[in-house]
Formats: sequence, C-alpha cells, structure tokens
Amino acid sequence: MQTIGLMGGSFNPVHCGHLNLARRALLSGRVDSVLFLPTGNPPHKHAELADKMDRLAMVRLAVEGEAGMGVSREEIDRDGVIYTIDTLGNLAGRMPDCRFIYLIGADTLRVLHTWKRVQDVIGRCGFLVMMREGEPEQEVLDLAESWRGRGAQVELLAARKMDISSTEIRRRVREGLPLAGLVPPAVDAYIAAHGLYQTGEEPQPMKREKMVYKLKKTLDAQRFIHTLGVEATARKMAVVFGEDEEKAALAGLLHDCAKCMPLSQMVKAAKGVPLDPVMKESKALMHAVAGRCVAESVYGVKDEEVLSAIRWHTTGHADMTRLEKIIYLADMIEPNRKPYPGLDQLRELCMRDLDLAMHQALRMSLEHVQEQGKALHPDTLAALESYERQLTRVR
Repeated sequence: MQTIGLMGGSFNPVHCGHLNLARRALLSGRVDSVLFLPTGNPPHKHAELADKMDRLAMVRLAVEGEAGMGVSREEIDRDGVIYTIDTLGNLAGRMPDCRFIYLIGADTLRVLHTWKRVQDVIGRCGFLVMMREGEPEQEVLDLAESWRGRGAQVELLAARKMDISSTEIRRRVREGLPLAGLVPPAVDAYIAAHGLYQTGEEPQPMKREKMVYKLKKTLDAQRFIHTLGVEATARKMAVVFGEDEEKAALAGLLHDCAKCMPLSQMVKAAKGVPLDPVMKESKALMHAVAGRCVAESVYGVKDEEVLSAIRWHTTGHADMTRLEKIIYLADMIEPNRKPYPGLDQLRELCMRDLDLAMHQALRMSLEHVQEQGKALHPDTLAALESYERQLTRVR
C-alpha cells in the first residue's frame, strides 16, 4: 500500500518552508510521495488572498522537477467551505489502495481539535508533524501523546521546520524587498509578473531600479540584455528626433515585460482587450498587448503614450505616433540584435529619417513572414500600405 503525504493550505504563496517539509517527509521514508492540496477561494475571501488559479499555478511551478511531489485540484474545484473530512473521502474514493498522512506544523496540531468531525479525520489519516525553530519540544511531545490517546497516528519529524511565513513574504512584496531564499525562483518570477500582493491602492510608477529588478526576474538572460539595449537605443533616438527622452526610455525598458509569459497567461493578462484570432495564437504578437496591460497593472505606468508605444511595438499600425515609431524601430536595431540582412542600413536610416526607416522596417517584416509562408498581420499591412501611399504621393 502506497503512503501519500498530504499538504493542505492556501499557499498564499507557496514558499521554501513548504518544500522543505515535503522533502523531509520523503527523506524520512514515512511517505512515498507528497500531494499538495491548495484550497479554493473561500466565500469571504480576504484582500491579501491571491486568486485560487494563481496559487495553483505557483504550487505547480514550485514542485516542478521535485521528485515525489505532485499537485491536486481537489480543493481548488470545490465551492463553499472546504473541510478535511470531505477531502479525505474524495481522495479515498479515487485512490482506495493508498494510505494518507497529513504533513503539518506543530501550530496546526495545537488547533486540530477545531477541525470538523476530527474523530472521523483521525480515523482516516495519520499526521506527520514538524516544529518551527524555538518551539518548546516537550509541549509538542505531550500534545502528540494526547492525540495518540484519542486513537490518532501522530509522528514527529526530527528536522525543524523552516521559519518562513507567507505573511512575511507578502509584506516583503509590498515593500519591494527581495524574496531570494524564501520562495522558489519560478514563484518569485510569477509573483512579479502578475503583480500579486501589491497594496489595494492605485499602483504608482516604480523607480527604474525596481523595474530592472523585476524584469531581471521575469525575463530570460538574453531577453533582459535585449531590453536594456532597446531602452538605450530609444533614449538615443528620442534625442535625435526631439521626442520626450524619459518616455522613450520607459517604453523601451518595458516593451517586452510580458515576453516570457506562457501564451495562456498573456491572454489572461490582456483580459478585456479585443483580440483577433491571429493575435491569440502568437506569442510573438500577443506579448505586446499583454505587455501594455502588465506595464500598467504591475509597473504602475499610466502614461497613455508610453503604454501605446508598448502595445504597438510588434505589429505597428497606420498613423503611428513618433514615440510608437521609435520603440518599434529601437526593438529592431538595438546593438545586441544578431546580424540580419539590411540591419546596418536600417540603423543608419533610424538616426536620419523615422518615416523612411519605418517603411524599410515594415518591408523587411513583410519579406520575413513571406519566407516563413505566413501572412502579415492586418495592422502591420495597414501600416505598410500607409507608407507606400505616402511615398507614392512624394514621388
């Protein structure tokens, strides 16, 4: 019979202490595997509780690559108040040949008597208890013995529980403090990318240093270097063409802020924005729409000119503003770009004539998608046609 360790909780967010408890349980040999059971959204959800789908996603990221660990939607998909006795009944129905042991801290053992139908619970599962640093060991031993007297199977793990709390993590997020060592890197990046645990107040624009810190966590190394290159190039072009230098630099810095999200999360981030079918199926296009939303909701950007430049930096559109043109072009010519045919000529045009540079860049985009056997996005085609008409009138 396989023994499964169950870890229930809100995981708001999941942290290294949770993973440490799971690892210790597996190493002890008392369980064969550990199943995380994030709870759903309660009827009266408190302000700091992230949505259940975000918490589920973070737990999945945390256990990815961890041998012997898995995640269940058992409590995510249930409505109303969730009780352990119901969870155990459902799990037993699906896994009749398994034995269950709840992995808990000593703090939970102290309130075990408050659980609904606790006598039925202890008849269906055992408990493996880990203590926090500084907890009085004898008190916990006495409490465990008391529960054994009521028929409960209670064992203690020799290792001490890591002194990490989700409350402290949420406080650090609000204050912009690093989470290194407290949550897995993938969870840290998810929190930053989705703007979780910010205050309920209207987000304020971040300082550049904090933006860079968040971007470094949410982008891969190559994309992060590219981002800094676009920021510097946009600033340089703004000076040449009399555009607001700080707006250009900000749009350049955040233009790819959603680039490394999974496509499904990009679509979720752009909730409420009309999306055509082509856009919804392409990360290369969708990240600009999602990026506009993330720049506003996570990074606190409210300047519509900056947000619009981020939104249109992949497709362009007819009658683009000067700032939109600068970000579109800076993305294509920044110094870290791998060489491609026509790059040197485009860089020269970008410092001399924005419209000629845009026409050249759009023509290059057309040739690129045609080589791939694809069609140019309608917004890009409209932009190119507007420049073709403009050049025809000039001639």
